[in-house]
Amino acid sequence: MRNHLIIGLCLVFSLNAKAQFFGRKSIGIQQGAIFFNESFLNNKNNANNKTSWVTEVDKNLYISRISSFNMGFGLGNYKNPDNRFEPFQSTNFFRLKFALVLHLPNAMDYADVENKRLLSPFFNIGYNFDVLNNTFKAIGSNRVNTNLKIGGGVVVKVMKDFGLLYSLTLNQRVNVDYRTFFQHNIGMLVRLSPSKPQSVSF
Repeated sequence: MRNHLIIGLCLVFSLNAKAQFFGRKSIGIQQGAIFFNESFLNNKNNANNKTSWVTEVDKNLYISRISSFNMGFGLGNYKNPDNRFEPFQSTNFFRLKFALVLHLPNAMDYADVENKRLLSPFFNIGYNFDVLNNTFKAIGSNRVNTNLKIGGGVVVKVMKDFGLLYSLTLNQRVNVDYRTFFQHNIGMLVRLSPSKPQSVSF
């Protein structure tokens, strides 16, 4: 029994000793699917139940061993505008995004590239700023649509500096249209390895 306990503790330590996949800098390319139509979201002013889409490109910058700053942009199409529009109408949008990403510690020694987890979970909280096209402007609405997002995900290590990413966020719009939506993202994360460790990458 004692030997099993020692072996178990060693396994736990070895797993925890491995660093996160996140590096000093990384670039992500993601495809997002936006859902307004879950029954418990209570979105009574939906025009339809269509899935909306967004493609995002973002960069993660080092803050500390357990945190990164995420910023990026995206292009998408809301296929589910509110009831002021016909069900067949949609609106394109341009997105600016910012978030704080919290994760398990990354490597103290940046040269230790092999000592990274196969699965790297993370938590994030941030804001999206969506600039809509003239479809909304035509009815006198604000074209800037902001939403607070909170959620998390996981990066799956595929190669030394390449991983696959999945994330899920709950987004709450913070303007006249208070609808809530879920966004699922799937994509890839590429670490940009500097020649030597840096203090902060801003």
